[in-house]
Amino acid sequence: MTQLEARQVKAVELDILTELDRVCREHQLSYALAYGTLIGALRHSGFIPWDDDIDVYMPRDDYEKLYDLWKQGALGEHYSLVSYRDRTSINSYCKLVDTRTRAVESFLDESAGNLGLWVDIFPLERVDITDPAVHRAARRGHRLVWWKYIAASNPRYATSTARRIIKYMLYPVTRFADLYAISRRQDELARACHRSSVENPDNERYVLLLDDIMSRNIIRPEELFPTRTASFEGREFAIPAQAEKLLEDYYGNWREVPPEDQRPPAHMRSVEWVADTPFGE
Repeated sequence: MTQLEARQVKAVELDILTELDRVCREHQLSYALAYGTLIGALRHSGFIPWDDDIDVYMPRDDYEKLYDLWKQGALGEHYSLVSYRDRTSINSYCKLVDTRTRAVESFLDESAGNLGLWVDIFPLERVDITDPAVHRAARRGHRLVWWKYIAASNPRYATSTARRIIKYMLYPVTRFADLYAISRRQDELARACHRSSVENPDNERYVLLLDDIMSRNIIRPEELFPTRTASFEGREFAIPAQAEKLLEDYYGNWREVPPEDQRPPAHMRSVEWVADTPFGE
């Protein structure tokens, strides 16, 4: 096994994103770069220098089609979708992984699973934003996100002493949590809110109900579609129609590079190349 350097990690992740883009193009599925990956595309034309993962949005209908395509063998030989659905990941959303790699996430307990390098795929639900059930689901879902994060975290790793103490105090209880069951419940809550169409177009929104705060992820259809493209590490990928507005709504002044002490920690502690063939061949 070979330990991968940061530049090699990013090269693998870029290839995973390229594979996702290929399948989406071939099967007319929509996706868009999201979060720090979208900032990277618009501010750096690639990865944010200290970032080490890739995030995309995908409408729920296309997300489910992608999952079916994977089961039918549409992805390349070294790629797989992992999620709670087949207990290959504790996450409520799918990750597209390169199976030739193994990555240990920074704050998760090793028992939560060591995945291959990945691209996170976050499903967006089409909802009637005036429906009280959507907001109830958002509150319940966020509590589950918090609980699962604590349950999956390794108390040895934390961003502060206070967080480490809290993790150790809760660990006797959280270590018995069924992480797959929590993720299944998260996904059920989200899917129950999804609509194939919304009667009043003025109320139609795309929202993220998995793994984040919905109030920061409420997107009008015209802010998302039609997607356009932006350069990311020399390749073109889809981004939201009003990407700059979405980033401002979520981050505020995203164009300004934050000082070092305000940059998020790395997502991974270590990454190994575990394939029989040497890296790069």
